[in-house]
Amino acid sequence: MTVSGKEYRLLTIAEPDPYPFYKWLRDEDPAHYSSAEDLWVLTRYDDVAGAFRDWKTWSSGRRGNLINDPPERVGKTLGTTDPPRHTFARGIVNKAFTPRTVADLEPHIRGLARDLSTAAREKSALDFAADISAPFNAAILGTMFGVPDADFIRLRHWLDDFFLREPPVGDEEPKHHAAMRHLTGYVRDLAEDRLEHPQDDLMTAMLEAEDEGQRLGIETVVVTSITFLVAGFESTNNLFTNLAYALALHPEVYREVKTDPALIPSLAEEGMRWDAAAQGFVRSPTRDVDLQGKTIPEGAQVLLHIGSANRDERRFEDPDRFVIHRDLTRHLGMGLGIHFCVGAPLGRLMTQAIFAEMLAASERWEVDSGGAVRVRMPNFRGFASLPINI
Repeated sequence: MTVSGKEYRLLTIAEPDPYPFYKWLRDEDPAHYSSAEDLWVLTRYDDVAGAFRDWKTWSSGRRGNLINDPPERVGKTLGTTDPPRHTFARGIVNKAFTPRTVADLEPHIRGLARDLSTAAREKSALDFAADISAPFNAAILGTMFGVPDADFIRLRHWLDDFFLREPPVGDEEPKHHAAMRHLTGYVRDLAEDRLEHPQDDLMTAMLEAEDEGQRLGIETVVVTSITFLVAGFESTNNLFTNLAYALALHPEVYREVKTDPALIPSLAEEGMRWDAAAQGFVRSPTRDVDLQGKTIPEGAQVLLHIGSANRDERRFEDPDRFVIHRDLTRHLGMGLGIHFCVGAPLGRLMTQAIFAEMLAASERWEVDSGGAVRVRMPNFRGFASLPINI
């Protein structure tokens, strides 16, 4: 067991309850080096937040932002670049991903949430991941990028495989490399089509957006679009399943929020803090850094552990309790600093919409823990399958 082994492993986050181990790390080894993974792990809130803010010391452009990030991504996405390149790319994406984009999607989001919840009420017993979260995310992201629903479902296994870091069997291509190759081919074809036949979607907006006469090259748009698709799908998909599970563990919260839907935004924020979907992102120091009595060498791979930081008792009172009435302005569930999630407004709207409709449709909220299956990714925590009765 990881807790007794006292060494961080890539799939620590897939354990049923890794949080006691995170607490041990915060208390005993807050700048932890895992020799098994050749990975440093920062677990205290102030260290994690400080690193997110200090992009000059903690680079995203040296090694990317995912554990063992594929080299073909590094330096080509918002999450894997530093200023000034990041500033330019973020400015372009912000022009495409405007508040109006989210506002225009809201009727579609709420209508789809209502339809899925109506179908769920009729079934009563369902898989929250397969029947609610996945199709909801696929439809919204597909609408944004012009990916047909049928294609998005077909792409889903590549989206999941993108985050896997399992060693290949024999001469087999690593799954995350194959996923990147397949996704790149599909999205490049889509981008080339948008250059010839512009559509009212986010990819066209990114291809056409300018900043002082400069545009993003097609390869950057392709890799950025892939990042939006995979990160958008996994972050919201896992957020939804984690939150559904948390509600089942806390029936008093379920009853309170069902009675008072105005509390749903607070429910969503506490869910992001209590069991973060994105458990951490990688940075690499641009110089040797002395921290917590250790020296983290320049160029090392360092995981800024959001999941642990969000449970740090140095920042949050009684952090292991799921409390929807706490001050949540400081949680790291959407990141911090220049890499704060560009899709945060959309993610919050989607979360609030689907849970408003699902709670209204429900008469109970019970999860079959024995039938639940967790995702096995080194950056994201959530469920691939979550049987639930409503």
